[in-house]
Amino acid sequence: MAEQEGKPNGLAVTEAEAGQKLLNFLRRRIDAPDGDLHRWIRTGQVRINGSRAKAFDRLETGGTVRIPPFAALRRGADAGAPSRGAGSVPELPPVVYEDGEIIVLAKPAGLPVQGGSGHSDSIASRLAAARAAADFVPAPVHRLDRDTSGLLVAGKTYASVRALTDAFAGRGGRPPHKVYLAWVEGFWREGEKTLRDFLAKDETAEKMVSVPPSEASSASAKEALCIVRPMERRSIGGRPHTLLSVELLTGRKHQIRVQLSSRGHPVAGDGRYGKKGKLMLHAWRLTIPREGMDDLDLELPPPWGGEWAVHHPA
Repeated sequence: MAEQEGKPNGLAVTEAEAGQKLLNFLRRRIDAPDGDLHRWIRTGQVRINGSRAKAFDRLETGGTVRIPPFAALRRGADAGAPSRGAGSVPELPPVVYEDGEIIVLAKPAGLPVQGGSGHSDSIASRLAAARAAADFVPAPVHRLDRDTSGLLVAGKTYASVRALTDAFAGRGGRPPHKVYLAWVEGFWREGEKTLRDFLAKDETAEKMVSVPPSEASSASAKEALCIVRPMERRSIGGRPHTLLSVELLTGRKHQIRVQLSSRGHPVAGDGRYGKKGKLMLHAWRLTIPREGMDDLDLELPPPWGGEWAVHHPA
């Protein structure tokens, strides 16, 4: 078939894209339904370095993926995410740190990491729009609850996304070290303490709960560990509160919120596990291990103002 004017005969695989499966590469580069992509691969209209390929073959840097001449390339805001119209996409949150592999953002409270039912705006969609021209659209590698603020990491290459996702999930190597700040209800009087619980999902209440160790196995509960350190006591709104630093040793869903609430100290503003309001939970410090390099140490002060303001936490 004749080549379209101005269209390359093949797409070069960049270093940022290397390691991806062919199908995922095509999804990012080509504006076509999955059914068409599968059919083009199956019939040999898509080839890797001149040879027939399968949908889940992985690509290497410098390789060439031949595509049908009629295939429409994604361009501009269409690359990596659907277009929402010029000027309609909100700005990316402030960048705390960036290099060739990762970008770390100051996630605001109220903005989800991924889009879903009821909300199309997200960190992921803003990254896709802001970095649409990149060889590989940056993707978040871990989650923060929608109403939690703080440090959020995204990978800028396919390889870094895979490695960081595994690291944050605790699969191999040293995991990132995470410390949060939380204002909790009441005065914490126990000093520094390691909290150990077993957390399971309560399907009826649609939230996480702490179960006795004897029931952990039957409830498919997972161990949750963290170290709590009191930093300040303060009367806010005429009620006692304590500022805690919480060092996570495991990463379970709603872990901090459940562990503190179960001890009578819910995070202030936590409508699910305490009293509804503005959630006072912030991803404050993050250390990312790097092979052959010094660890990356990051810190982001919380955005709280007024009576909740935190000044130079130790």
